[in-house]
Amino acid sequence: MKILYKKSEKDIEKGKTAREIAKEFNVPMKELLVAQINGRLIDLSRKVDEDGEIKFLTFDDEEGKKVFWHSSAHVLATAVKRLYPEAILGIGPAIEEGFYYDIYNIKTGDNDLEKIEKEMYAIAKENLVFERKDISKEEAKELLKDNKFKLEIINEVDEGLSIYKNGDFFDLCRGPHIPSTIYLSAIKLLKVAGAYWKGDSKREVMTRIYGISFPSKKELEEYIKLVEERKEHDHKKIGKELGLFEFSDLSPGSPFFTVKGTIVYNELLKFARELDKKYDYSEIITPLIAKVDLWKISGHFDKYRENMFKVTPFESDEEYGLKPMNCPFSVILFKARTRSYRELPMRLADYGFLHRYELEGTLDGLFRTRLMEQNDSHVYATEDQIEGEIMRTFDMMDEVYDKFNLKPIMKLATRPEKRIGEEALWDKGESILKAAIEKKGYDYEIKEGDGAFYGPKIDIYALDFSGKPEDAYAVSTIQLDFNLAVRFDAKYVGSDNKEHFPIVIHKSIMGTIGRFMGIILENSKGELPFWLSPVQVRVLTITEKNNEYALKIVEKLKSSEIRVDNELENGTLDYKIRKGQLEKIPYIIIIGNKEEEKNTIAVRNRKGKTAYNLKIEDFINERLEDIKLRKLYEEK
Repeated sequence: MKILYKKSEKDIEKGKTAREIAKEFNVPMKELLVAQINGRLIDLSRKVDEDGEIKFLTFDDEEGKKVFWHSSAHVLATAVKRLYPEAILGIGPAIEEGFYYDIYNIKTGDNDLEKIEKEMYAIAKENLVFERKDISKEEAKELLKDNKFKLEIINEVDEGLSIYKNGDFFDLCRGPHIPSTIYLSAIKLLKVAGAYWKGDSKREVMTRIYGISFPSKKELEEYIKLVEERKEHDHKKIGKELGLFEFSDLSPGSPFFTVKGTIVYNELLKFARELDKKYDYSEIITPLIAKVDLWKISGHFDKYRENMFKVTPFESDEEYGLKPMNCPFSVILFKARTRSYRELPMRLADYGFLHRYELEGTLDGLFRTRLMEQNDSHVYATEDQIEGEIMRTFDMMDEVYDKFNLKPIMKLATRPEKRIGEEALWDKGESILKAAIEKKGYDYEIKEGDGAFYGPKIDIYALDFSGKPEDAYAVSTIQLDFNLAVRFDAKYVGSDNKEHFPIVIHKSIMGTIGRFMGIILENSKGELPFWLSPVQVRVLTITEKNNEYALKIVEKLKSSEIRVDNELENGTLDYKIRKGQLEKIPYIIIIGNKEEEKNTIAVRNRKGKTAYNLKIEDFINERLEDIKLRKLYEEK
């Protein structure tokens, strides 16, 4: 058989294992975890009997990490069964960062993690090989007859089941896995939590144990250090300290923005709307609810129904839903009347509120909510207009990212196996997206087969405070849609007097406004730029004698529409300054006898530098310029 590795092709004897093929190509074996043949992940011990392209993955690869962490979940399950023989195993997947295992009939908490972790280390040292065995449905049921959760899984799938064994332990699993437990050099169990089986609140409550693992102690130490740093950047912690938003169990996953938080939120909205106006987008307002027929036409219903909120009018059998996305609503407006090619591209921005039923266990502050407002737009364009619209979108994105010092990471997702639309259109769409990314000089990677069924897309991530690509925030998306207009029979009349379907370009630069706000809070550690700060200036006095003059300063700032408050009550100056620092206020104006006598102000910035003998008019003019230009940080 012919096997291609990188740019080298060799004739390899059929039936050789992936590990043996790696040796044929002189691939260093020490760090190899798993192989990939023709895009399909396989164990290194798996025999290969087909022509194709092979890749060998390590922990540095995203898929390599997932396999490593999934194998670690099996080691966790092995340890739990050794320590708690009566425990009944659920599922144990790799997650974005680490792994977990859901376990039933076990009484354990955070205090037991050290004991389980110690057992995992012992198992790792035993160098237990992960062995795969393909089995029939009947064999699987017999092997796992005492585990109701596994039996449920078995009944839900067709033939093609397999188990993985390491030592005496085995688990139902499709794999693949790392070669042996010895690869786990560093393990850390993180926490214990409760979770419903399959996320269903009516089902059994499982004990979920979270953990993470690495091939080396050094990587674990770096991770622990990063975790500590993340705590200081956590937007939930910062939002609480600065009084920006709250959450309530009575409306889980729906943020309550305080007066201060609403100011930040609205400033982001204002910025987004100004950009829309600059780039010729027109805003529309669409309904919050619709009959579910709308999503059945668009094709979203089958995919999103589990994440939709159902709305049923009193004394009616009609079924409505709260909208989880804007796309189908804009099409209704587009096709409301006959459109001409002269109206294209038609750029429609929609800031409507969306609701998605995210499972409670997945909710994460502003990052994952049930209520959201997207910086969302849909462009109806001809094929020839796609390139220009993509470049226009990149220009908008640059303006947003530059304002917050965000560094974009592009991922171009190409045609999936199951797709609609003509191949020529896919060819054109993918080539346009690729050319646009390269023309702008962005770094990017290609995610083969990861596009939507309706068209290719670009997902844009932004580096977080750590600067690690694997920890980047998902922010923006640009998607080509060959499907939406067709499903709604939304057409325009071309220059040839014939009807044509437009291409729909889905665009979201900030993503959801709340999530974007969380990203900015984390990257800035709460030190928001002047134009975005809820309180921009605070006025303090050294003694009560200066209160009258200080209030005049406050009024001048207010009349210039600078957000200002004051601390004129009794209290030491050091205390007042420290309080302002903790609240991350950009500028503190200090008024004493000297300032009042000279009709000046003293200004202390957030960096701790104080300037004296400033005219309030000069200070106001500088701050208004900061607001106008939306400067990132105040001057040092």
